Amino acid sequence: MATLSTFNYFCIGMKSIFIILGFGFLLMICSCATIVMPSGGAKDSAPPTVTKTYPEQKSIQFSDNKLVFYFDEFIELNFPQTNVAVSPYSPKMPSARVLGKKVIFTFEEGLKANTTYSIHLTNAIKDNNEGNLLPNYNLTFSTGKYLDTGKLIFGLSDAKTNAWSDMAKVCLVKTKSDFFGKNYRYVSPSKDGLAQFSNLANESFYVFTFIDSNMNMIWDKTESIGFIKEPVKAGRVLSKIKLFQQSQKKTNFFVTPISSSEFNISASEDIYFPGLTDPEHVLLNLSPRQLKLIVKTTPQINSLRLKYNLDKYETIELPVGKPSLYLDLLLNTAERSSKLVRPDTVKIPFNAFISKIDTNKIKLKIGENQVKPNVQFQKNNLLIIGLEHGKEYTLILDSQAIYSNFSYNKVISQTLTTYPKEKLFNEIVITLDPDLASNRKAKLYHLSENEWKPIEKQPKLLFKDIYGDELKIYILLDNNNDGLWTAGDIEKEIQPEELFLETIKLETKKMGYLMKITQP
Repeated sequence: MATLSTFNYFCIGMKSIFIILGFGFLLMICSCATIVMPSGGAKDSAPPTVTKTYPEQKSIQFSDNKLVFYFDEFIELNFPQTNVAVSPYSPKMPSARVLGKKVIFTFEEGLKANTTYSIHLTNAIKDNNEGNLLPNYNLTFSTGKYLDTGKLIFGLSDAKTNAWSDMAKVCLVKTKSDFFGKNYRYVSPSKDGLAQFSNLANESFYVFTFIDSNMNMIWDKTESIGFIKEPVKAGRVLSKIKLFQQSQKKTNFFVTPISSSEFNISASEDIYFPGLTDPEHVLLNLSPRQLKLIVKTTPQINSLRLKYNLDKYETIELPVGKPSLYLDLLLNTAERSSKLVRPDTVKIPFNAFISKIDTNKIKLKIGENQVKPNVQFQKNNLLIIGLEHGKEYTLILDSQAIYSNFSYNKVISQTLTTYPKEKLFNEIVITLDPDLASNRKAKLYHLSENEWKPIEKQPKLLFKDIYGDELKIYILLDNNNDGLWTAGDIEKEIQPEELFLETIKLETKKMGYLMKITQP
């Protein structure tokens, strides 16, 4: 019995030791899993790097139909349909697949013989962890005995606004009919208003460009287009192309009554230089697609004529509006206070015509000091007259300070900052460049005056009481002398009339400036 008891104690003891060891082992695992954190490091912000390619850069006599790009890390494709460009152009893009740190492009129909190819990767590759994009990489090679080296660069801008779009595509074709048949030889996307071709064959090409807004690589007549009439040979450094809308799509306007005299007008697309043919009413340009119309009375007014885009007109039908309980400032207070205003007459627009003001309920302050305001009204504008240069004012309007059709205003506090005295130019004389002054077709358009003015060989132009840092003026070469800007016609190979926006930077104590076309 003693021997058996000792054996039992021995077994129980060993069992306890195994339980303790097992429990300790579990604690160690848990400790490792929950307490010890990875050391980490700086966040990866570097894009993938190409380590080698097949074929090698600028190689010749390449005969395979597969291209391979090798990278220094695991990568993913990023919209290859739009971010991979092949030159010469092919309507059938190569298929692409990723295998770890490499991407393989396969041309199912093979490559053309004796042809120089360029494969452009623009944000088409990103790393697998942080999504860092490879901004640009070009691979150039030839299936023939040599590389073509012809280059062309095009500057692209809208003929009317001078703006550029990264949706523009430039196409090089052998015949003009090839463009309309989508038989493009070379295609280049635009970036920041430039489209560049390299490794072109030593040939001449017709050049077309269009805004591919629906990304179908076909010019639709509602899309802006531009062209160069004569063929261009590879090797020229830079050519400028102006785009225009061949077939003007109709701009739709939607009118929403806010009150009996206030209407919001929304345009279906961006419009420029809006105005009214009837000067009795007020039109405010809030944004490229948003206008605000203020009319004096509505019972006698059913419609108004709207002018826009320098040469377009539209009749706006006015729905019946509802009476307004309040007058509100149309300009955002924060935006208004951040802008400099001219001190002689500051106009603060309201959303209805003002019928009466009570000057005793209008306060004007510089800091904590109150000053006597000189206040008048005109149409929908409250006029503050005779302010000092370079001061910050606070205008406070009591709820009964302004009346319109017997409705009261809300309490308003508005900050106004006036231009410093050195930003006032009593007179500015602009002398026209001799070539411009002698051009009978040229007309000037001053943005603040909202109308075209023939030059008629005037050697000098006089502007009075100009405030600010610059003066913007459009110059139109009005070939058909109709007083309007006229778009081109692609079928008749007519270019749009030339339109230039010139900016004169104003300098303190300088009165005379020379105006010429600086960006032909």
